[in-house]
Amino acid sequence: MDYPKEWQVHLSKGERIAAVLRLNIINGEMDQHRLITENQIADRFKVSRSPVRDAFKILSQERLIRLERMGAEIIPFNEEKRQELSDIRLMIEAFAFTKIVERNDIDMIIKNMLQSLEIMRVSVQFEDATRFTTEDLRFHEVMVEACEHSYLMHIWQQMKPIMLCLIYISMKERMETNRSDFERILDNHQQFIEAIKAKDRHQMYEAFKANFNDINNNIGAFWS
Repeated sequence: MDYPKEWQVHLSKGERIAAVLRLNIINGEMDQHRLITENQIADRFKVSRSPVRDAFKILSQERLIRLERMGAEIIPFNEEKRQELSDIRLMIEAFAFTKIVERNDIDMIIKNMLQSLEIMRVSVQFEDATRFTTEDLRFHEVMVEACEHSYLMHIWQQMKPIMLCLIYISMKERMETNRSDFERILDNHQQFIEAIKAKDRHQMYEAFKANFNDINNNIGAFWS
């Protein structure tokens, strides 16, 4: 699976290498526990070793590789890690909802979410998994940004590259094998908007179940 070129435009060489390797690791295309070296990756991307070092540093911080004396060991991105990531995401978005309903500009927040949702609909029509993924994550990011919570946003930004890959892998596969499922996905996102409009905690809980139940079996813990 190729990393979308649209997402590489503003990246440095090191960030671009990290982005491609990140997708390969999460998608399982790179052998787990395999040792990779700076020279191997430099040859693959036709670059010097300097941007490869930058890429290794990024991936090490994301705990996708473990730096060793002779290179870097790939750390398996398993179901436990997926669960942990979705746990943090659910905590952030659950908190975001409690802050959004207190704001006076809630109509603008809803408008921005509707805009992303509409672009997602168009992306399905044109079978554009890349744009769908961008707007899907943007849809949820609108809620997080509305908190105006700097530490929360910092955590979100750290998680964002991995979330982007996970969503892209899932949506690209659906585009190719199960396009009809996007009607359900879009309806589930509409539930978020309706819950915010109503400022209804129970509706938001139901929206979270509809959107995340397939990747997290402990949603109730965040809404008890």
